[in-house]
Amino acid sequence: MTTTVIVPTFNEIECIPHILPKLRDLQGVDKIIIVDNNSKDGTIEWCKSHGYTIFIQKNPGYGNAIREAVERASGDILIDFPPDGSSPSEKIPVMVEKIEQGLDLIIASRYRDGAKSYDDDTLTALGNWCFTKLTNFLFNTTYTDVLVGFRGYRKSAYRTLKLNEPHLAWVIQSSIRFATHGYKVGEIGADEPKRIGGKRKMLPFKTGLEILTVILREFFQKPPKS
Repeated sequence: MTTTVIVPTFNEIECIPHILPKLRDLQGVDKIIIVDNNSKDGTIEWCKSHGYTIFIQKNPGYGNAIREAVERASGDILIDFPPDGSSPSEKIPVMVEKIEQGLDLIIASRYRDGAKSYDDDTLTALGNWCFTKLTNFLFNTTYTDVLVGFRGYRKSAYRTLKLNEPHLAWVIQSSIRFATHGYKVGEIGADEPKRIGGKRKMLPFKTGLEILTVILREFFQKPPKS
């Protein structure tokens, strides 16, 4: 199985010179695709000058970025990798191995097996806890971290899910649909270091409302159990 790492960027020039070379050197990473939301800080120019595959997404939003990148990805296994320095790239080979062993979705949980987030604040930690508990209650799942963007999955499984969330709520829709469609999901513990630079793109209250809306919609629209 081949692996493509998808890196969504938006004004990440402080981070990518430190992050992308580590990805390129990882064993088992066959291709890196950078999908950019029209950065203005030199991110695009740096990536091109250093030989990375990069394209400008057609429609703004995190979910749109991932969907457009998947269409260009050749790998059987896809890894979504935030480039701000808060995701430990050394966990990617472990995630790939878990998928090769039979999982369809693997999440790098910040709250499992002793892992810890050093980038959380009180509001984001509370929000993730609440949304994870609600997801587990409504969909009979056992997640510890439904909102982290660092995750891997089989492209063949992804294509059956018809994910359509355009923004950051894509991650919760992904977590829910992999589980409700009967795919094998799992987690590994992975610390979340403090970001190297760049501004957090997530707006807590706006994004929180979007996430709650997706959870409730997925619950009430889910197909009846046979």
